[in-house]
Amino acid sequence: MIKVSKEYPPDVVALKDISISIDSGEMFFIIGRSGAGKTTLLKLLCSMEAPSSGLIEISGKPINQLKGHHLARLRQRIGVAYQDFKLLIDRTTAENIAISMEVSYKKPQIIRKRVRDLLEQLDLSDKHDTITGELSRGEQQRVTLARAVANSPTMILVDEPTGNLDAATTEKVMTLLNKCHKGGATIVIATHDDSIYRHTSHRVMELQKGRLHGITGGELP
Repeated sequence: MIKVSKEYPPDVVALKDISISIDSGEMFFIIGRSGAGKTTLLKLLCSMEAPSSGLIEISGKPINQLKGHHLARLRQRIGVAYQDFKLLIDRTTAENIAISMEVSYKKPQIIRKRVRDLLEQLDLSDKHDTITGELSRGEQQRVTLARAVANSPTMILVDEPTGNLDAATTEKVMTLLNKCHKGGATIVIATHDDSIYRHTSHRVMELQKGRLHGITGGELP
């Protein structure tokens, strides 16, 4: 991101002059209070929103200039776990997780195995056939994450992954994300929860009122 700003009418400045570089295969945290611009930054990275000014490149491609199938192909490589879930609440847990794999034409037996494996890792095996709208918020949050990582994307964007979770479930979520990270995925996590980055060597970027306040970490442990 090079000098990226995002404004909403009439005069809301969500992000102002953000310049950051995230390495391929890095796990990177974004922190800041509510309204600091964390969610907006993630939306810009997956091209859900376009910047008002500045340049955003992923793998050397200026994503705010991509159109049609070029943009669709990029989005297939990005998994997003939204803070407001965006689940199909009249479908089952398994169906929600399977969607990203179905659109890339994975074989049904591969999809079924991957869904069961993710549900087991996130302690949701008994919710396989439950309609998503009947799940608790914490369960929906984990289904959202499972859907985001199911298709083994090269970049995973996660918005407040542990907001509704207890410590034991938070650990399961981070174990899954660390597994994806070790598999080579670039992972960007927006969070209020300092327990998930406090004892790591990962870089942490702080936003304050839409501006970059500083980046810490990155040292070898």
